[in-house]
Amino acid sequence: MNNTLTIICRSIFTLFLLSLLSSAAYAFPNNSLRPGGVAVLSVAPSHNAKPYVSYNNKPIALVKGQQNWLAIVGISLDAKTGQHKIDIKDSSGKTSIQKFTVKPHKYKTQYLTIKNKNKVNPNNKSMKRIEREFVMKKKLKSTFSNSSPKLNFIRPVAGRDSGRYGLRRILNKQKRNPHSGMDIAAPQGRSVKATESGTVLWVGNLFFSGNVIYIDHGNGVLSLYAHLSKMNVKKGQQVKRGEIIGKVGKTGRVTGAHLHWTVFLNGNAVDPALFIAKQ
Repeated sequence: MNNTLTIICRSIFTLFLLSLLSSAAYAFPNNSLRPGGVAVLSVAPSHNAKPYVSYNNKPIALVKGQQNWLAIVGISLDAKTGQHKIDIKDSSGKTSIQKFTVKPHKYKTQYLTIKNKNKVNPNNKSMKRIEREFVMKKKLKSTFSNSSPKLNFIRPVAGRDSGRYGLRRILNKQKRNPHSGMDIAAPQGRSVKATESGTVLWVGNLFFSGNVIYIDHGNGVLSLYAHLSKMNVKKGQQVKRGEIIGKVGKTGRVTGAHLHWTVFLNGNAVDPALFIAKQ
């Protein structure tokens, strides 16, 4: 009886959440309460003034639906399972919390052989560069602009999914950090498109990621495109959803030509597949 009641309650909640999402004039990522996932949470009626919402002391993307304000929360890949919370402050200064539960998820392991040994075990000169880039990347992914978030994502390039998000990676028989994005295998030179409209945040070359473009889609929603052979945009440039921003390449640490695509929410790299699951 208890199990039946639990199933019924969960079904009602799911239908309620789906009704909230369908009522909003936005596309949303799939609600997936796991490490590396996304929590879509109703935080206030839409007739109220926009609240301020934070998670682990970082501001959260908010979307105004027809019925409710919805928080789009990025859960880090190394998040502990169990109960988490967001902090909510309304326009009068009244505070509250909302809890959600992050469930366990097992990611697969991928074994790769990298020919350039320095990309697996960097020398001292390379390590100094990596350390400088780490500081810069941390600042970039924490960007939070006040423009409304744009979430109607498209696949940035046609190709085969060759490396899923979250894979536990073994490079040249050595354990390395889990995969923070989606790899899409495609021929070198194939056009890469902006997954959504936004502002180009940074363009340049990184030790591991090669030629990279960061795009700011508003409210802490960012996308990253790596290993490019060509970059067609400049920092500060406005780009439209589907606009060609570069070409597939094999720069940085790679085994072949492909696009590495990352999506950030509130500073956390989350699973890009959750944004295009319905395509």
